[in-house]
Amino acid sequence: MKKLLGILLSVTLLLSMASFAVAEENWKVAIMTGTVSQGEEEFRAAEKLLEKYGAEHIVTATYPDNFMSEMETTVSQLVAFGSDPEVKAIVMCQAVPGAKAGFEKIREMGRDDILLIAGTAQEDPMDIAGASDIVLYADEAIQGDLIMQKLVDWGVDVFIHYSFPRHMAMELIVARHNLLTANAEALGIDMVDVTAPDPTAEAGLSASQQFILEDVPQQMAKYEGKKVAFFTTNCGMQPSLQTAVLKEPNAYYPQPCCPSPYHAFPATLGLELEPGADNEDALKQIAKKLDESDAVGRFSTWAEPVNMTIIDVGVDYAIKFIKGEVAERNNSEVLNAILAEKANGAKFNKFVNSEGVELDNYYLIALPPVNFADYLEK
Repeated sequence: MKKLLGILLSVTLLLSMASFAVAEENWKVAIMTGTVSQGEEEFRAAEKLLEKYGAEHIVTATYPDNFMSEMETTVSQLVAFGSDPEVKAIVMCQAVPGAKAGFEKIREMGRDDILLIAGTAQEDPMDIAGASDIVLYADEAIQGDLIMQKLVDWGVDVFIHYSFPRHMAMELIVARHNLLTANAEALGIDMVDVTAPDPTAEAGLSASQQFILEDVPQQMAKYEGKKVAFFTTNCGMQPSLQTAVLKEPNAYYPQPCCPSPYHAFPATLGLELEPGADNEDALKQIAKKLDESDAVGRFSTWAEPVNMTIIDVGVDYAIKFIKGEVAERNNSEVLNAILAEKANGAKFNKFVNSEGVELDNYYLIALPPVNFADYLEK
């Protein structure tokens, strides 16, 4: 009898372990990005992860291009993710307005088990940090130093900064702008703020792009004989800005708003580049094309695609959390280790707001700008 009982207990234990193993595999990470027109890199990053892990573990969706007026759609999609019991983590990049509300609704549904990661968040840092487990963002503020140092290297006289009120209400963009302004004044560079149409306004992205194409030549004529650098805070305006700068011998482009070899460069230069496939090869191809237009010394970016890196880091961390390899929702050491693996030379800094308060779960990523001349074939 004891022997039979022992066998039954062993079988029960084995069945329990098998059931647990199956349950462990019933997990999904949901990734929400912009569309190809608003954020191709993020979209492609999600595609690659879907291909890598399969539809049984990765689900994807996009928020509307006109996300400011269609915020309810964004919130509804996040809630749909949260309604799937197999979804154990959500990585959203860019975390456009609606992310905070969506995350809060998921918590209200009782889904405390879901890990919530916001990338390139566009809502108030304190608010989105409170609604998320982890926030990841390019270090906007430090770009105020990196961009300006690049302008000094180039000997730039005038710096044109394109933005619009919605972006200039974002704390990180404002922090970068303030540092750019202070550095420009200290270095004797004339910094000029130009208000462009908001791509989410009624006229749409095409109006914003057309404005850039028309304004750059006007600015070059206004500052004739001077070296003029241009920067815009918006992703959708990058192709137009790169195209316009490329045509002007004295125009300079320090970096895209979301620094990356793939941010508009392929479309501008007519290159077939698969985002994230081979970053060094992409930089070499870009350098070659820029050199053909005598512009290799007038453009720069970061060596790694920052938003793709954010999604990769977020998903890797989420999987480790789901599988129990990391116990904490926010583990700085594990995040740093993943980042070091994904982007050579990248560093995390914690976000500190204007009142000096450090947000423990809000991480800023920084990389040095590249010199495209270093990537020309010898």
